[in-house]
This record gives sequence, C-alpha cells and structure tokens, in this order.
Amino acid sequence: MLTKRQKQILDYIKKFIEVNDYAPTIDEIKRRFRLSSPATVHKHIENLKSKGYLNKIENQPRSIQLNSEEELSNLVRIPLLGTIAAGSPIEAIEFPETINVPKSQLSKSGEHFALRVQGDSMLGEGIFDGDTVIVRKQPDAENGETIVALLKNNEVTLKKIYKEKNRFRLQPANPNFKPIFVKELVIQGKVISVIRNYEKTAETAIKNNNEFNAATINYIKETDINYRKSLGQYFTPQSVIKALLEKLPQTIENPKILDPACGTGEFLIAAKKYFKNPELYGWDIDKKLVDISSRLVPKASVNKTDSLLNEDYGQYDFVIGNPPYYEFKASEEIRKKFGSIMNGRVNIFGLFVYQGLNWLKDGGYLAYVIPPSMNNGAYFHKLRNYIVHNANIEYLRILRDPKIFHGALQSTMLLVLKKGKNKGDYLFKKNGILIFSEGAKYLQRIFKDKITLRDLNYQVKTGRLIWNENRTRLTNNPKEGIPLIWAHNITGKGLEFPIINNSKPQYVKRKDFDIGPAIVVNRITGAVKESKLKAAFIPSGMKFIAENHVNVIFPPAKQGQTKIDLGNNLPKKNLPIKNIIKQLSSLRGIKAIKNITGNTQISKNELEKLFPISLNY
Repeated sequence: MLTKRQKQILDYIKKFIEVNDYAPTIDEIKRRFRLSSPATVHKHIENLKSKGYLNKIENQPRSIQLNSEEELSNLVRIPLLGTIAAGSPIEAIEFPETINVPKSQLSKSGEHFALRVQGDSMLGEGIFDGDTVIVRKQPDAENGETIVALLKNNEVTLKKIYKEKNRFRLQPANPNFKPIFVKELVIQGKVISVIRNYEKTAETAIKNNNEFNAATINYIKETDINYRKSLGQYFTPQSVIKALLEKLPQTIENPKILDPACGTGEFLIAAKKYFKNPELYGWDIDKKLVDISSRLVPKASVNKTDSLLNEDYGQYDFVIGNPPYYEFKASEEIRKKFGSIMNGRVNIFGLFVYQGLNWLKDGGYLAYVIPPSMNNGAYFHKLRNYIVHNANIEYLRILRDPKIFHGALQSTMLLVLKKGKNKGDYLFKKNGILIFSEGAKYLQRIFKDKITLRDLNYQVKTGRLIWNENRTRLTNNPKEGIPLIWAHNITGKGLEFPIINNSKPQYVKRKDFDIGPAIVVNRITGAVKESKLKAAFIPSGMKFIAENHVNVIFPPAKQGQTKIDLGNNLPKKNLPIKNIIKQLSSLRGIKAIKNITGNTQISKNELEKLFPISLNY
C-alpha cells in the first residue's frame, strides 16, 4: 500500500520516463515536490523499491527503473495483523488490512502474514522500530531462530528462541534488554524476512536519544549527506557499539584506547563507561568533529589527524571504532605504504584495519564495525593474509540489516581481532582461497566428503555483457540478435526464455557469443544472510550471451553434454550436469552460500572453487 506522497512520486516518474525516455534524477524529483533534501527523495525511492514498484542501480546516473507488469505480478497480498513488540510483550491487534510483498520475501510453501514492529530490542538482527516482519506460520522453530511467540494467551513478542531445561529463553538482540524466561509459550510463526520502513528508521536514528547523543543528532541534521558520504561519516548506534565492546576483556587497568575515526565521540563515550579508568584517544580528519568529540569527552585526548599517515605504532591496548567506508584513488604515498595489502580497488576501511593492528601493543585488541566484503572479496585477499599472519579473529558477526547507518545502504559486521598468533578461528581455505566466515566449522565439516566445480574441471565466468554499455544493441527481435540471459530468466523452474520486457530486452546485436551446454546462475544472491541461488540449464548448441549479473558455468570442453570424468585422483563416477544444477539450488547449497559469502553476491571464483558438490546427491 502506497502513501499519498509515494504514489505522487511514482506517477511523476512514470510520466517523466514516458515523455523523455529516461528517468528523472534525484535532484529533479526533489525540485518537483519541493522536498527538503536529496535524502528525503532517497527514502521515498527505497520504499517504492522495497514494495516492488521500482528498481534502482547504485552509483549510476538516472538509474531509476520502473518494474514491468510482469514484475509487479510477482507481488503477493498477505494479511497485516497489527503490531508486535520488539521490546516488552504487547497484545497483537488484528486489523482488516493487507500489504503487497514480493514473492522473493516469502517461503516457497506455507501460509504467511505480516506484523508491524514496535520497539528496538531486535536491532542486532536488523529489525527496527517501524519495520514490517514477514512471518511464516509454523508451530515450532530451531534454537536461535527469530519467532513470534504468544505468551499468557494474549501477549505477543518478537524474539530469538532458545530451548533450555524446563523452560524457554526468549532472547533480544539488543544488550539494553533482558531475556524473557517462560515455561510455556505458543510459537505462531518464524520471521523469514523484513520490510524496512526506511523513513521511520532514519527518523528514529536521529531522534532516539538512547542511540545517539544530541550533538550527533544535530550534526546529522545540519550536515549535507553528500559531504558526510565523501568522508565516509556514518554514525554507529549505541546498541551496536555496546554489542561490540562487550566482546572485549575488562581485565586491563587504565587501558590505552584509540578511536582513529572518532567522529562525534560515540565510541569514546561508550568506552569510558565500559572500561576501568581508560586513557582515551581520538583522531579525526574533520576539525568540526574533533571539536564536538573534545566537548563531549573532555578527558579524552582528541586531535585532528590523518590516521592513514600516523605511525604511533605499538602504543594502544584497544583500537576501536567504525572506520570510514569508501573507495578512492590512492596516491603514490598511500600505495607505497599500503601496497602489501592493496589489490585492485582500494577501500579506505581496509587500510584502517592494517593501521589498527600496527597501533596495537602485542596482545591488544582491535574492535571495528566494518563491511563484511573483506571476508571473501578478491580485492581483500592480501588484507586477509595480513590479518592471519598478525592476529587471531576472536569474534566475527554479520548483522543482517544493510540500513543500520543513517543515509547508507551497507552490510555491516562486528569484528574483533587479537594481535598475536593466529589460532585458525573463523578461517576456511579451499583451492587456494582463504575466507573468513561465521560458519567456518560448518564449511570444514561439509567439505569432508565434497568436491568443487574446479575439481570437476568446470570453469565459471561472469556474464560478459554490461547492459548499460550496450543499450543501443539491445532488442526484443530474435532475428536481430543473440539470446541475452538476464538473472530474471533464471527461475526455480529452470530457464524461462524469452520473457518480453521492454526494460530488459532478450536479444543483443553481437557477433561474439557462447554456446551451450552450460549452467547459468544468479550472481546477486539477495540480502545479507538471506542468500538464494538459482541455476538453469542452457541446452547443447544454444547460442547465448549472459548479462553481467549472471555467472556462467561451462563443463569440460571434451566431455559430453551430461557426463563427466572425475579424473585419476577422484572416484570414477558419471555425474549428470542437471544433478549439479539441483545441488546449486538446493537448501544445502543455499546454506553453504550463506556461510561462504556472508554477503549479497557470489563471485565466479567462489562458485568455482568453494561451492561443495556431492558425488552421491
């Protein structure tokens, strides 16, 4: 259900595209509706996107796209049964109201309903006050799953469930809330997805005094979001800071603690409360933020400093914080200093990890809120190796929600490193690829009797066509081009082709092409920890080109269409190619993807070298 303003903006975008054959910019929408800032427009666009009406390609101009009628038909209407507490239990009131939900946010089977969330006890699971949770009706759940629980016949709450001796523990995901212990309850369903109320989240983030001090709120309100983004200034809610700091020991008297990107001092404020008589140090490159931190934490030594150039090494017991996040073109000075951990595109947060370990004393702890892309991305493989050679991973946890930070859409991870000998925690290595994973032990276990596509001599390549660089070559006329495989052609039922869609034509005028047999797989797997992998068969002899958001798996060139020789070092067995397709889309395969990537996409290298294939599936 659209709000009045959302409908006005959607109608404006439709008419603008109809007249101009391209989408309006964020600034044009802002001027048309006399909105206060670009951030307000972004909020409306995100809501229209989450409700299935729009697509938006990040970091591209005029990147708003209307979803087709076919895509809108993927919306399912489910009942919205009132409000549920993510705090103290309240009574759920049933309203005669429904909402449209994308099919992708529902389970493949079962009955579903939605509930609005009130309270913030589940922040750590990415469930915020004002969000809507999608629930699959079921009477039971596994330990650690987020459920809707009915207490005392009429009180309903949203918590993670744990079955203990003679009782149930309903655990919040916020250190400010205590667990609820009950001997009896009724499970009404399991939460399977969350629809973010982006406007409510942003509004709550800057108004909730439990999460930010007043100076942070004022800075967010008064400072242009584009300026903040240019310096990677995203402010961490206190509940997230506390969840991270609680993983650090409190046994050191008068510890020296550094936040090298201290912002408005939120981490320093929390550290002052958590540690015993700490010596606090803060650095930031922004003079205004240095002044704010100095006022808020007067006993801390806060200085305007370029942390990347600082070499005050071996001085601190703890290095904490939320370092800036953005890609940049490194200077020769930076490349000379950080060349040992740089590979390809440079993201500044990786350099802060390197610096953080150097600033620590031996045995010291680094505790950062950073993106999980460093866990498995090819650009970070040198950084991962550096970490393994200089520290142990004491704690790693990926938060599900990409909208924890005001004005940013970014997956988030809590990471704690201890400088010293590595013990192998959270590490998984296969075929020369080292990754960090919450599920490293699970991956080690399942690979005891599994092989990989590489072991089978399969090759994986990323789709060769970048659509927005080939717009003039796209067509829906099969006589004019080669079949173009988009991610939406890959469905749970296999390859659906063609799907006539004016925004995503099904053919491309190119002379180069690939030829089946092959397997096509979606490269973007979905939300953090909610990965979905779909695979489809390209028949033998079919000419095709895959779009860049598709991975293509090619069987060994000299083998038949569906038979494989596993080589001298593996058991002799014929493995049909369609068997591999089933494994790629299986529940076990999806669980493996979640533990391999912890992210929203799977690379060709991860698919080829890390995906587990069973010979006895």
